[in-house]
Amino acid sequence: MPVSNRVRTSATLYLRGLPQALVREAKAVAARRGITLAALVVEALRQTLPAEAPRPEPDDLAKSMRWFQANKRRLLGRYRGQYVAIHGGKVIDHDRDFHALAERVFRRLGTRPVLMPKVTEKERVVQLPSPSVVAT
Repeated sequence: MPVSNRVRTSATLYLRGLPQALVREAKAVAARRGITLAALVVEALRQTLPAEAPRPEPDDLAKSMRWFQANKRRLLGRYRGQYVAIHGGKVIDHDRDFHALAERVFRRLGTRPVLMPKVTEKERVVQLPSPSVVAT
């Protein structure tokens, strides 16, 4: 079979730059468990790396923004002055403290785009000046 038609199912793992004592201990653990060092590393990586969150649709955030604008009157009656987390066309949490809200939401949903506006009558507009280069 030509090389170009082969499907690569594994890769070589080089343990450069790792402390020798750690590599020796990993080899010993693998040997005691009757598995290869590569299998031990794969297992450790699977346990350590976060599960990949489903990728949001590109317009999820835009849909949430439209939902927020369409429901703003109702939200003002219930959440005035609070931050709301909008996901999937509904308020999933709210709080007066943005950081507390964000921490809860991201712990629950993982890292994904979630609209968390403050519910106020008027939108706050912030103007940030663009940096300029000064000749020296």
